[in-house]
Amino acid sequence: MNWTHEQLRNLGYRQNPDGSFSHSSTLPHAKPQPVARPALDGPARREETRQNRITLCITRHATKLLDADNFAGGCKPLIDQLRYANLIADDDPETVEILFRQTKVKTKAEERTEVEIRQGDSKGG
Repeated sequence: MNWTHEQLRNLGYRQNPDGSFSHSSTLPHAKPQPVARPALDGPARREETRQNRITLCITRHATKLLDADNFAGGCKPLIDQLRYANLIADDDPETVEILFRQTKVKTKAEERTEVEIRQGDSKGG
């Protein structure tokens, strides 16, 4: 689209000495500035209504240790069954802190998995 000099002036552009046009609100060689945004509010305060947080400690005793991520991922069905059996209320981080531990034993006869459920204090730990 071709603009006439008069149309550019009506839109707020001004003619420079070299014959080019620039908008009156822009400065020569000025970098564009980001649009100012309102500050974000902090997190909303909420009343603590949850029950005491529990600690679930799963200790695996085996002749061969697993990678930490494999051990934790493999415990998911066990944790879900603890929840279905109502031994823990939920498995979300606000309700339960889950600790995964492993120890190495010498023989297959010593292999076992121990599950310990401890009631936390009212401060969540």
